[in-house]
Amino acid sequence: MENKPTHITIQNFTTHNGAVYASLNLSYQVFGAPLHTAPIILINHALTGNSQVIGESGWWNDIVGIDKTIDTRKYTIVSFDVPGNGFNSATIENYRDFIARDIARIFIEGLRSLKIDNLFALIGGSVGGGIAWEILALEPKLAQNFIPIATDWKATDWLIANCYLQEQILNNSKKPIEDARIHAMLCYRTPESFKEKFNRDINVQLETFQVESWLNYHGEKLEKRFQLAAYKMMNQLLKTIDITRNHESLETIISRVDANIYIVGINSDLFFTAKENRETYNEIKKFKNNVFYSEIDSQHGHDAFLMEYEQLDNLLEVVFKNKKQMKIVKFGGKSLANGQGINTVLDIIEGKVKQEEKIAVVVSARGKATDELDDILTIAAKNGNYKPLLESFKTYQKDGFEAVDFSAEFDKLDKLFEGVSLIGDYSDKIKDQVLAQGEVLSAKLLVFLLNQKNIPAKLADTRELIVTDSNFGDAQPLDAVSKKNIIQVFKENKDAILVLTGFIGSNAKQETTTLGRNGSNYTASLVANYINAEELQNFTHVDGIYTANPELVLDAKKIETLSYNEANEMANFGANILHAKTIIPLLEKNIPLRILNTFNHENKGTLITSNSNAAGIKTLSVLENVALVNLEGRGLLGKTGVDARIFRVMGDNDISVSIISQGSSERGIGLVVAADKATKAMIELEKEFENDFYSKDVNKITVVDNVSVISIIGQDLSTFHKPYTALIKNKIVPILFNNTVTGKNVSLVVKKSELNKALNVIHGEIFGVAKKINIAIFGHGLVGGTLINQILESAKAIEKRKDVKLNVFAIANSRNVLLNKNGVSANWKNEIQTNGASYTIDDVIAYANEHHLENLIAVDNTASATFVENYISLAENSFDLISSNKVANTLSYGFYKELRNVLAENQKNYLYETNVGAGLPLIDTIKLLHLSGENITKIKGVFSGTLSYLFNNFSAKDVPFSEILKEAIDSGFTEPDPREDLCGNDVGRKLLILARELDLQNEFDEVAIQNLIPEHLREGSAADFLTKLKEFDPIYDKIKKDQKPNHVLRYIGELSGDLQHDKGILEVKLVSVPSDTALGGLKGSDSFFEIYTESYGDRPIVIQGAGAGSAVTARGVFGDILRLSDKG
Repeated sequence: MENKPTHITIQNFTTHNGAVYASLNLSYQVFGAPLHTAPIILINHALTGNSQVIGESGWWNDIVGIDKTIDTRKYTIVSFDVPGNGFNSATIENYRDFIARDIARIFIEGLRSLKIDNLFALIGGSVGGGIAWEILALEPKLAQNFIPIATDWKATDWLIANCYLQEQILNNSKKPIEDARIHAMLCYRTPESFKEKFNRDINVQLETFQVESWLNYHGEKLEKRFQLAAYKMMNQLLKTIDITRNHESLETIISRVDANIYIVGINSDLFFTAKENRETYNEIKKFKNNVFYSEIDSQHGHDAFLMEYEQLDNLLEVVFKNKKQMKIVKFGGKSLANGQGINTVLDIIEGKVKQEEKIAVVVSARGKATDELDDILTIAAKNGNYKPLLESFKTYQKDGFEAVDFSAEFDKLDKLFEGVSLIGDYSDKIKDQVLAQGEVLSAKLLVFLLNQKNIPAKLADTRELIVTDSNFGDAQPLDAVSKKNIIQVFKENKDAILVLTGFIGSNAKQETTTLGRNGSNYTASLVANYINAEELQNFTHVDGIYTANPELVLDAKKIETLSYNEANEMANFGANILHAKTIIPLLEKNIPLRILNTFNHENKGTLITSNSNAAGIKTLSVLENVALVNLEGRGLLGKTGVDARIFRVMGDNDISVSIISQGSSERGIGLVVAADKATKAMIELEKEFENDFYSKDVNKITVVDNVSVISIIGQDLSTFHKPYTALIKNKIVPILFNNTVTGKNVSLVVKKSELNKALNVIHGEIFGVAKKINIAIFGHGLVGGTLINQILESAKAIEKRKDVKLNVFAIANSRNVLLNKNGVSANWKNEIQTNGASYTIDDVIAYANEHHLENLIAVDNTASATFVENYISLAENSFDLISSNKVANTLSYGFYKELRNVLAENQKNYLYETNVGAGLPLIDTIKLLHLSGENITKIKGVFSGTLSYLFNNFSAKDVPFSEILKEAIDSGFTEPDPREDLCGNDVGRKLLILARELDLQNEFDEVAIQNLIPEHLREGSAADFLTKLKEFDPIYDKIKKDQKPNHVLRYIGELSGDLQHDKGILEVKLVSVPSDTALGGLKGSDSFFEIYTESYGDRPIVIQGAGAGSAVTARGVFGDILRLSDKG
């Protein structure tokens, strides 16, 4: 160890203020291991200190030395003297030449001279800590660990004011050093410190108060060893600490720093206040993960960092002794339940012991103990027979653990319940005593079982440790005394695993209290805070925190990491696994929280840290058991103080308001409160606004029960329209919504009955999971059956490609329906025969509602006019419509408009591209042209694939018409009764559909249709008709022969006339056209359409392609489903 200062000369140094020093003498001392043989620690001295860290007159002998926290056998300690600090008579007269940053630059030069480019730790207290902050800002990669003690990165106004007063004393007093020191001591200590030390005692010899003689002594003592110039210099440096002096922000500067930052404050410091230190910590932790905050608990003020060596020693151990930090492990009730639960907990603890982890355990009551004790209490208060339940409770607690002595706890319960039964009532105080036994029993059992496994364990009853106020049922801990007790019990039990009771404490009278909802988790986080734990591990029965409650949203995903802020928002907005008061103690000390599953060892759970993750929506939280209180009144518009009155009333009656939203046009305020407080809230508000009722300023105050709140954590208002639109589309209208001040969280109040569906809709819209489309298919014949198979075969590929999950939950014909909320299987044909049930459309709607199915589509693949009657009901109940059935679009124009009005009112879609042209994009093209203002003058073409096949082949082949017709029937190109095709009605309907797309108001009976069936064959059975096909031949042979040369027959539909009026001319007819035209060259069963417009003149837009076949039509319907899915 070197005991004499060594000197370095700094050449040509220019200060921040522009003063130039040709040379500066920098003295330093080195202690411990020889330089460059061990990790190096730089320690900066305080205002009246020097480089003599240890040894005779050493100022940190209790922290640094052999076998001390900073062990001089393991580390090399370097300490510089601030130039001008008066040590060895070196002073600087022009103290205003320098600021704190200049000294930091000088120290950095000193380190370079010593060839030190890496520090294991950089430490400084008070002004020395301020200089350390400046060094860190200038050299962000220099240190691995940075420990500023009782200091900060800038001088506050309060500090600057004190330095100014010091400067005035130093410059103007007759005894400057003595008087300045006397004033400074008032800032270094506290009134409590003075009271403890002096208690207004008199120095009889000097005839003064002891405090006066003590201050004079310190003034005289400093005057003998310190120089005036040195005092002025150090005071100047203290005043000028500010690492942001170059106009960079704190975040910009510290973001460059790699070092672990351990900020140490003192709770009674008047110079660098603890509040100020905590603010620095809270600011830095927003962007830096490895920042930590600890606080010395002392009444001695700023000087405590030179006095409270034991506390400081404990705080620094983790850095310098490579000491493993304690982890707090908390187990919930389900984890500790009999059987697999308690055995798994023992395995987990045993595994941690084998891994040499330092742990303490916090436990909840086992199984359902808390609820059971509460139930027994209720029965006892009603003078009911509670004893069987109590015996059952005891049996469960003892089951398999008869060797454990629970007699004290059981006797206590017996007496408490007996007393409650006699009185017929109980107080919150009694209830706390009852419920507390559950935690005590749990801890007692775990300690016994651990010791049986030769794992030393000791019960720590938190009723003897955590001191609270007397708010029974929801007591608040008194941190100072509770922290002291917890630290002491850990200190006394270093060789055993402490098992602490969660949830419970006691007041100053040693009466049992409980910490309220989530109390055991709160206990765990408090203990973690008090002992500066490395991590809190909360073992539950779930794998972590999810994007939504997985019991309500099957597609919910586990969140790997969360920030404290996000977790706090989740807790505030109802996340069951978290509570805001649990988060806060961890947040204060930057202690990570890990949510783990007791029963799933492989799962890594969810880790909550101070790291702020990428912006975006994190999760959906739910508040249940709430009610909405509405206050309405036109007369309140513009009046001041209304909100204050409401909140005062709520506060006076201990009613917490979780959400508030205000209207503007007609004054309205909605408050979300606990359901059991809603009536009281209404009554108290009615009292408050009684005069306003008389003046008609308030119209009414009402309560809306059975509501729930969904909060979207991380939802930006700029994108809120997406989930909101999805809700409206699914016929869910939020009763109320509001957003936080930051605009990053949005809360919605919905009917409780709509909660599940709303959650799934929002989750599917905003998270990276496939949006679920729930489809009901009516009609499973050729087209319907083919469609079902197409969906099932391509569903996985579509989900992967488009993030859309197609779920066919219903398949029906006119008689039976097959329902499965999770989707039908490829074996649906057999299942509908074995599991199909008779139904009405109301049954399908009720099923969708009961199972909260969102994004509903009803697909009509029937040809039924009866089924069309269900369209309006389906649209009114959140179903979009898709139809290959043409009937709905060809009924009366009145129904046509009514259906579209209902669709518009309910924001539903109706797609029917396959109504005309099967899979061809005809209707969409016409819609687009019409909406764009293009004047369509005529539409004509071959609308029927069946009739296209008949006349294309009849014209091309020298065979009778009946033979072509039979060929079409045998190939399945016609309906079972071919007259449905040959009558022309199908073409007429298709033509009418196109006319209505142009807003024409024609009715079906206004379509002139040429029936291809001879009159005498139009009646009778289909079977009889099929025996008379040859009777077509003479008629069509003649028509064919009577054509002009090179002409062919085509059965067409034509829409013409003045299409800008209400009605057009609709004709369906057999025509003869030149074979060398586009229409004449038609082959096979293709459909063909010509769209004439004003812009294109006599050059039509031509659409041609396959116009018949179940596969083509089904593919077209499938296309409509995907289009609707894309619309959201």
